[in-house]
Amino acid sequence: MSDAPPITGVAEIVLSVANLPAMRQFYTDVLGFPLHSEICMESEIPNPHGEATISFLTIQPLNTPLGCRHPQLLVLIDYQRHVFARQRLKGHDVSRSTLNHLAFEIPPHAYADHLTRLQKLQLSPVETQFPDMLARAIFFRDPEDNVLELICRDPATLD
Repeated sequence: MSDAPPITGVAEIVLSVANLPAMRQFYTDVLGFPLHSEICMESEIPNPHGEATISFLTIQPLNTPLGCRHPQLLVLIDYQRHVFARQRLKGHDVSRSTLNHLAFEIPPHAYADHLTRLQKLQLSPVETQFPDMLARAIFFRDPEDNVLELICRDPATLD
């Protein structure tokens, strides 16, 4: 048995797309995934009036600590315009795959254990906060350079 801290489930699947409006409409119309939220992030400062660079579509509500603000999501990210898709850690080589990253939900109490374990494994984890979703996450890469995310409800926001 592994000494890895627990994983709760898949939090999101993130696809890099060239035509965000067309892809958003496809997944909304064909699979019935309603729009959860979207934002324009051409720079690290969100632009509430700009054309969306990332769309979050709800696959399924979750009954987990993170699920109250972060259902299971399909995320469509404009890899040419979204700031984090262009950065090395959160971005990737779209000529290899349109899968941007895999996100797994972890229990809030396991966050520090996961971070410590990833550091000990020398996987260069990077922490990120998502205040709008009351969440925080750890990003790192697998041996084939796929980006992985471990995300949980931020314990500072728990009731």
